[in-house]
Amino acid sequence: MATFGVVGRNAEGVTHTEVFGKDTASFIREERGEEPFFVYLATIAPHEPPAYPARYDSLFSNEQAPRNAAFNEKDVSDKPRWVRKHPLENAQRIEAEDDIYRDMARSMKDVDDMVSVLVGALGEQGELDNTYVILTSDNGFHFGTHRLPQAKWTAYEEDIRVPLVVAGPGVPEGQAREQMVLNNDLAPTTADWAGTEMPATDGRSFAELLTGDSPRAWRKRFEVEGAYHPGYRRPPYQAVRTERWLYVDYETPAQELYDLQADPHELENVAKKKPGVVERLSGQLEDLRACEGQRCREAEGG
Repeated sequence: MATFGVVGRNAEGVTHTEVFGKDTASFIREERGEEPFFVYLATIAPHEPPAYPARYDSLFSNEQAPRNAAFNEKDVSDKPRWVRKHPLENAQRIEAEDDIYRDMARSMKDVDDMVSVLVGALGEQGELDNTYVILTSDNGFHFGTHRLPQAKWTAYEEDIRVPLVVAGPGVPEGQAREQMVLNNDLAPTTADWAGTEMPATDGRSFAELLTGDSPRAWRKRFEVEGAYHPGYRRPPYQAVRTERWLYVDYETPAQELYDLQADPHELENVAKKKPGVVERLSGQLEDLRACEGQRCREAEGG
């Protein structure tokens, strides 16, 4: 069994990403057999400490962590107490975040190489045109958003949005979709492609979204939740994200409401200004928390 130590490289200095990619390519070339196959490959990159080949040491040397309007937010007086207690980031902390961001970007270049190896193996075996490839993540990540140190434990956009790229039979190249797709949609979508059935699930197949045809109905909102976070001392929360709003209800007497059309960076908490919206979204959140299977289609509004 290979071990990689705290630096993410084995005894030969090869990253876990390179090893996992080569092992998976070997499976595709030599061990998959004649039956349809499914491969799930989760890289450690870009988790800390981000491991990457030495040849990428000089890449991204001038890159900075994302600097949108929410970065190091000057006025957080309308935010919950757990956010307000964070001071403005100083130059030293910002520099440290930029350093880790650059290393993460380098480790993702290693992931790019791995994807190229796998796509090449599929092509060599004549399977590329008959295979769906999904690239996604389990969570987003923030660097200094609303003054918060780098992490992923909030309901803000940087944390709950994840990339999703799909290639495969019938998927048009270079097109984007705006519908809300969740991680719990991946299993039913894969079952749909495989022509098999699976037990009832809260998710749904998004295969029809990829063909260019508009589905009869699709979700208009979804639930987000988080347990107590000791590092931030953030209380547990439940939230609902709609096509326009983010509403967050904490177990402490705190609420957040953002109009994402007017305020995409979540700078102004309008919970106290919009009691009617809070009441409506609170009801939707209760429905989402209680739903199972088909009931989740109704709770999600489509």
